[in-house]
Amino acid sequence: MFAPVRYIEWALKFYGKVPLDLASSGIPTASWSELGVPEPSLDDPSAYAAFRETIALYNDVPRGEVVPALGTSHAVFLAYAAMLSPGDEVLVELPGYEPLTRTAVGLGATVRTFERLATDGFAISPERVAAAVTSRTRVIVVTNLHNPTGVRTSDETLRELAKIAEARGAYLLVDEVYAPFDALPEDGVFHASARKLAPNIVAVSSLTKCYGLGMHRIGWVLGPPEIVERAETAIIATCGHLPLSHAARGAVAVANVGKLSVRAKGILAGKRDIAAQWASTIPNASWSAPTSGLFGLVTLEGAPDLLPRIESWANEHGLLVGAGSFFGVPNGFRLSWATLPTKRFEAALAKLGALLR
Repeated sequence: MFAPVRYIEWALKFYGKVPLDLASSGIPTASWSELGVPEPSLDDPSAYAAFRETIALYNDVPRGEVVPALGTSHAVFLAYAAMLSPGDEVLVELPGYEPLTRTAVGLGATVRTFERLATDGFAISPERVAAAVTSRTRVIVVTNLHNPTGVRTSDETLRELAKIAEARGAYLLVDEVYAPFDALPEDGVFHASARKLAPNIVAVSSLTKCYGLGMHRIGWVLGPPEIVERAETAIIATCGHLPLSHAARGAVAVANVGKLSVRAKGILAGKRDIAAQWASTIPNASWSAPTSGLFGLVTLEGAPDLLPRIESWANEHGLLVGAGSFFGVPNGFRLSWATLPTKRFEAALAKLGALLR
């Protein structure tokens, strides 16, 4: 049974509903007209093949390693469905993104965790992961950039994790929906997919977070042949086939990622440095210090669960941050700089600083 995902329910209640939104974790929604292309034909069956091909070209992987999906959330479900049987174990990072846990449990798996410690800068310790693996571990799961800290995991570390998984006949699942932020690809090709690092790495992503097309649910799974086959079987079992209109719009959108990259860079310019400077002024606060992306994690030493206070800020002051309670960090919050223009972002930070003090 799929239990409620508390974070998503909370986000739907609050995100985008306040004037000073420092919580929403994606580039603001792009209109179709911003692509500068005509509306595609929604009745052309060749769109299915075109969509798969454009995803492959964007990720620089073979077409046979691609399964289109309805956004990253659906891609996670398909990947898990392809890798797991009831009773298998999934090893998930902590702090972590709640849907990665809830979906695995809903499919009958047991979830174990390994810690990403603040004292390590939230970097992954392969030794800690190896110590947590058991004979029943089927999947090791990480986000890159890490959600909620924004910290990047190196290719070298991902290869080490893949080797740890391989020794158990398991997979490494990388949710890389935020990964392009290091170098948003104006040439339309994301060259750094984790899928290319090892045969047993499965990657999931979409155009939601980096490019502002979340409402169109343009996502995918990248994996080896057996994962592709099982994921496609899961699609047939759950919806028969994905909508043709989804494939038609997806093919055009992925082919025009370069334009969306330029837009995203303009929206984010300079704000990460502003956030870092602001965090350094908050007493008893620690900052995750991401080197790219659109959010970081602020933790307050000795603070209680901040969720009630965060909700009161939203209701009484029109200001929202992402509650760390939903990521396993109750004394922290995720701070995003994606939504507001620079001047309003600075004003919102000033107000948040006053509330924290």
